[in-house]
Amino acid sequence: MSTRTIIILAAAALMLASCGDPGGNKPSHKMLIPDEKLVSILTDTYLTSGMTDLQPMRESWAQRDSILNYIDVIRSHGYTYEQFDATIRYYFTDKPKKLSRIYDKVTGNLLELEAVVMTENVSVDADSEENLWTGNASYSFPEDFTRDPVWFDIPVEMPGEYILHADIRLFEDDKSLNPRVTVFFSYLDESGEEKRDYWEEVGLSKDGEFQKVLIRQTLDTIPNARIRGWLLNHDNQAGKWEKHARIANINLRVDTTSVRK
Repeated sequence: MSTRTIIILAAAALMLASCGDPGGNKPSHKMLIPDEKLVSILTDTYLTSGMTDLQPMRESWAQRDSILNYIDVIRSHGYTYEQFDATIRYYFTDKPKKLSRIYDKVTGNLLELEAVVMTENVSVDADSEENLWTGNASYSFPEDFTRDPVWFDIPVEMPGEYILHADIRLFEDDKSLNPRVTVFFSYLDESGEEKRDYWEEVGLSKDGEFQKVLIRQTLDTIPNARIRGWLLNHDNQAGKWEKHARIANINLRVDTTSVRK
């Protein structure tokens, strides 16, 4: 089951449990939870849903109505169930597109948490598994940037097989043209002119699913080489447009065992 589906079901379950009037009266401004606070609540709602699937939690909470767990989440953020109910109903009926963007922000939060957990739990070897990536651990579009291709420029200190990994998700309404991952080794020849050794370029699909990108290229002994490229490259196009994407779990490492000494 997808992240968004779980969040929607949790919100819907709370709505169905409401004893209030489901009529079409628009709630007062004081009843609506601000967007950023709602993002935090829905993020914790998803995490709570995941926790209840764990065996120890199922045993502890077996006799408790699951709706009460979600209500506890709402109260922990300083809001009442009635405010949450009114806010979700308002967005479902009057602002569905805005609700979709809120869900996207929730997904972005969960991706960042996933990246942190994976980073903390992965045992890395200092010689061959160190993450050489110097940029952010994750990126969200258009929250962080509207159309930035995420340029990177990383110095190379040793020969070996360089491996780049990233989880990239492009939503169906992404407006970038020919989205792709472009990476190359860059070095200067004897005349001082830049030479480029391109890696295999990876095209990205706009299907709303995470695509695991894993590309690699071997570098021989070339002085002053660098790894450069665009993590979310695109073709130029006129007009006003923006990207709608998520990037997480970015890792660049070098395997020196493939290089003969």
